[in-house]
Amino acid sequence: MEAKAHFLAALVVVAVVVMGWSARTCESVLYQPPPPAVEYHGGAVLEGAVPVSVLFYGAFQPHHRAVVADFLLSLSPRGRDGQRQQQHSFGAPGPAPPPTVARWWGTVERYVRKAGRGWEAARVVLASQVDDDGCSLGKRLSRAQVELLAARLGVAPGGVAVVLTAADVAVEGFCSSACGVHGSSAPGGAVHVWVGDASAQCPGRCAWPFHAADGYAYDAAGRRAHDHGRAEAFLRAPNGDAGVDGVVINLAALLAGAVTNPYGRGYFQGDAAAPVEVGGACPGVYGRGAYPGYPGAVRVDAATGAGYNVVGRNGRRYLVPALVDPDNYSCLIMT
Repeated sequence: MEAKAHFLAALVVVAVVVMGWSARTCESVLYQPPPPAVEYHGGAVLEGAVPVSVLFYGAFQPHHRAVVADFLLSLSPRGRDGQRQQQHSFGAPGPAPPPTVARWWGTVERYVRKAGRGWEAARVVLASQVDDDGCSLGKRLSRAQVELLAARLGVAPGGVAVVLTAADVAVEGFCSSACGVHGSSAPGGAVHVWVGDASAQCPGRCAWPFHAADGYAYDAAGRRAHDHGRAEAFLRAPNGDAGVDGVVINLAALLAGAVTNPYGRGYFQGDAAAPVEVGGACPGVYGRGAYPGYPGAVRVDAATGAGYNVVGRNGRRYLVPALVDPDNYSCLIMT
């Protein structure tokens, strides 16, 4: 009995030591997850000139439509303006200009080329824009109705039909399960993307980091005291509206997924029924040093205080999510 008692006491001591070590580690060390490995599953990707048509459903202001259109036109710039955005002499004095939207999209193009089969890099072409005030289907939409709206655009196979719903439109599953989705009606057919404006419904979930994140407490100045003693602030929207700038973030990630995994057998990690794609494998990462609740160090406009990490057409500034580097599977941050 005495030997058994000594053995039990030893077990208790070992357990206490292990538990105490684990607790200290969690408090003092920020967990860094392993690099996401995005695999190619042999299926088709979208290549070459990818026509994108957009339907604005609901009460979208002209400014909102212009912000989205300029973003899409910035993905694959052509001509003198696009060339001018990417030129820089690294021997010249002064800081390098911010990365462009086109440079960010270049990572998606690398995925397409890497797939082999002679795939040509995907170049986005804004084919059309359509306004719909929402009277025909009402202000509440099912996912099936969203797909019907996408089909109304008449996009050919190899193209993308984008449906954007305004803040006054409620879509089935919005906020509770998704900020947007992409899919296709048939293998090899047209691809559709839906994104909702979350400014009136769930800005802390689908418009972060331009609104206080759900689950965190902020003071009146928008600051959150972090456990490590730092004070962070959610960012001001670069185009003056958390709703439309949140739409751009989600649209960017979903377009990257729609091109690299249009029919469910392209690039993703995990289960094909719930794939983690190139635009979603680095969640919440926009700048260096990002962690849950903090987007990372990004550029800040000196005049407006708005946060951004890329520039596009007409000098517009945008915040885009980090994509997974196809060569080393790290989160590729625009710096």
